Amino acid sequence: MTELVDDLQAKGSLTLKQTASIWTRNFTLLCLANLTLFMSLQMLLPTLPVYLLEIGGDQRDVGYVMGVYTISAMVIRPISGWLLDNYGRKKFMIMGLVMVVAITLLYKFATDIQLLMVIRGFHGLAFGLVTTAIGTIVSDSLPLARMGEGMGYFGLTTSLSMSLAPMLGFWLVGRAGYTTLFLMITLLALVAFCCSLPVREANAPARTPASSVTGLWASLLEKTAMPASGVMFFLAVVYGSVLSFIALYATERGIANIGLFFTATALTMIISRPISGRWTDRGGADMVLLIGHLALFIGMAAIGLSNTITGFLSAGAIVGLGFGFCIPTLQAQAVRFAPVHRRGSATSTFFIAFDLGIGLGTILWGYVAEATGYQIMYFITLFPLALSGALFYRFSAARQLFIKSRQCG
Repeated sequence: MTELVDDLQAKGSLTLKQTASIWTRNFTLLCLANLTLFMSLQMLLPTLPVYLLEIGGDQRDVGYVMGVYTISAMVIRPISGWLLDNYGRKKFMIMGLVMVVAITLLYKFATDIQLLMVIRGFHGLAFGLVTTAIGTIVSDSLPLARMGEGMGYFGLTTSLSMSLAPMLGFWLVGRAGYTTLFLMITLLALVAFCCSLPVREANAPARTPASSVTGLWASLLEKTAMPASGVMFFLAVVYGSVLSFIALYATERGIANIGLFFTATALTMIISRPISGRWTDRGGADMVLLIGHLALFIGMAAIGLSNTITGFLSAGAIVGLGFGFCIPTLQAQAVRFAPVHRRGSATSTFFIAFDLGIGLGTILWGYVAEATGYQIMYFITLFPLALSGALFYRFSAARQLFIKSRQCG
């Protein structure tokens, strides 16, 4: 990666703006909006499966209800990326946040599984739109030479929400019930909306809508983002097992205060994200991803072996380290090589893979858990993790061969 930056500087492609400060007004506001938006989400994710069981659902229902959210988010991603690239970023960010605020108000009326699935579906559509928009505006706001570092800091807001929100969500449910929880997630979404209002678009995208249906379909995904997105897909399949079933697994093992698992995960993600970002910008993306995959392999195996709160917290910390190294690095790689006017599609391509992996993974793990139990399920997560590592190695090896061929030529 350093070779790429040096080459761009030599050609005059990296201007002073592209190596400027990260912490602009736009970037700070977007970080605050993302923090409160994900606080709203992360308070709901670990508590909703428990709520679903209380209203009469089973393990497969958990998989479907949690999965429909990510699948609906995935469906809107390519469309939202195309809209962002051709008609502007901010208007769709605002639209998505308004939808999130409205939809979160409906959760307190979801007293049966069918209605809950409908609400989750619309929540996924809104969240898919707004997170694609925010991620695209962030990439527009960051200097190219510091993209990895910037994405690392931006990702800290997600990690911070993970460290606070699950524990706060369980605490609210225990002290005041689910109605209070649902009102709180609406309030947090409203704060995100307020933070987004002063944001300005850093770059006006080129408005070149596709002239044919074939051209439209081809423009929905960004091919330069495919390698990183493919690796992310398999990691997200693994991530789905953690998001949707760790609380139920801990309950089965007699573990209380499982919200601390997410705190441990988030803390190591917070520590690792800035390090991985700087390392990526200096050309060490392959090493960052290798370390991340090794940490995830150890961490997921440790979850399967854990039967004490200490074991769960240790496993959570290792898993957090792995995702903290992999996710921001892959996101930075997905947008770094895309043309500026295609960053919306590059961002949506990355998140499509993320959402598809979580959505399909959550449904898959629901069936696996029912058939084998949670412990065996977590051991089985090592298989998609191995596929992610193999795909990463495939593209890493190809890139090294390309660099060597260029040097020999």
